[in-house]
Amino acid sequence: MPLTLPRAFPLALVTALLAAGCAAPNFVGQTGRVTPARSFRASLGAGYQLNTSAADVVRSGRKVAETLRSKGVSCVDPSQGPTCWNVADVKPVVDAAYRFALVAPLASTMQVQAHYGIVDRLEVGGRLGSGNKGLDVGWQFLGPTDRAEPGWAGMLSAGWGTRDMGTLGSVIESLLRGEAKLTDWQATMIFGRQFGEFGHFFVGPRYIMSRWKLLVLPDIPIIYDASEQQKALLGTDASGTIHHVGATIGGAVGYRYVFLGAELNLLQSIGGARILFDQKKFNSFGVMPAVYLTGTY
Repeated sequence: MPLTLPRAFPLALVTALLAAGCAAPNFVGQTGRVTPARSFRASLGAGYQLNTSAADVVRSGRKVAETLRSKGVSCVDPSQGPTCWNVADVKPVVDAAYRFALVAPLASTMQVQAHYGIVDRLEVGGRLGSGNKGLDVGWQFLGPTDRAEPGWAGMLSAGWGTRDMGTLGSVIESLLRGEAKLTDWQATMIFGRQFGEFGHFFVGPRYIMSRWKLLVLPDIPIIYDASEQQKALLGTDASGTIHHVGATIGGAVGYRYVFLGAELNLLQSIGGARILFDQKKFNSFGVMPAVYLTGTY
């Protein structure tokens, strides 16, 4: 059951695995208090995610790319091209692509956030950045809303967003003629302590459910040695879910309207996919520091 791959595929795989796999989850940028009623709050920031599978994914990607060069065979059908590869040899490539795209072992995000206080204790907002966009709503259920009053406050934020696959997504969509998408549904609860009008400390749990759509081998011609019905059984999931569970902790310093903030997001990613008839599990722990500047008016 050989299939054809572009000649540049091994080099493209190495390039993809050494670059950012996809846009990282968005930073939180909340202190426990929503935007005051009839006020705007804008933030500009960036974050970088590194998780426990990064070294292994990059190392395995290099190894796969090296071995693919020596495993190519002549295609039986000249119309397929000069070189073909067996499914057994390509399987590690597809596995590495899924792991890198869905768990994002190396990923970054840069974004602008804007929020508006609709009424007291309720805000709506949006974000737009490098490879990501989204909307969210926040409700403050605890503490004062006056920015000049110190003390503890608590809020719940829920939102929707999309992320692209960055360099790896481009490889999948062009060389492999595939498709790569991520859609996030998330909820975050933040408890924050304001100190005078000069500083904030905040901490809270975070959950993200990522629905992914990833087609790695949709149009590559495959020679089947069984009935035509087998063509409908590629044995690789085209979509699925990754769950991210963790917390965010951070602080901000400034005065009244303008603050410089820093936070650390810790996320455990859990999920799986059926890849060429084998069930694979994705499980890794990610650390994403972020810094941002925020202003309210």
